[in-house]
Amino acid sequence: MRESPRMTGPDDTPPGAPLPQPPAGFWPTVRRDLRLGVIAGLQTFWDLTKVMIPAYGVTLALQQLGVIGWLSTVARPLMTALGLPGDAAVPLVVGYLLNIYAAVGSMQALDLTPRQVTVLAIAILIGHNLVVEGAVLHKAGMNGFAFGALRIVAGLAAAVVANLLMGLV
Repeated sequence: MRESPRMTGPDDTPPGAPLPQPPAGFWPTVRRDLRLGVIAGLQTFWDLTKVMIPAYGVTLALQQLGVIGWLSTVARPLMTALGLPGDAAVPLVVGYLLNIYAAVGSMQALDLTPRQVTVLAIAILIGHNLVVEGAVLHKAGMNGFAFGALRIVAGLAAAVVANLLMGLV
């Protein structure tokens, strides 16, 4: 089985292995830590870019094809209860099915206020990645569908409460 590049350290040490002894002196240690930090940061940037840019592009394409317009019409009653425009259903569904980063990428294609972004983020953070996490729960002996439904309801309820509370301010 081939290990992913993130499963080993920069010098091919296995995960959890102790770090090598730092070089003697302050500046050699700073150089080593800065190099390791830049490598980790660039890897994280690349991992996020691989998810967010395609999600943004797909959202723009769906918008041009009219799918978002149709979805926003269908989802408008629910989205209105959350204080969101109908087209905010796209990042909500993307977050529920895929992950938070894909949802953030699709949110970038929409014109949302800070309040709307916050409400949408609350719903997505509680009920994200339902397919994968549901399968894991099922394998662990739990009802993944029921737990996913609970997370959707809890996320939407929390979003409604957040929207109402932000309206009081």
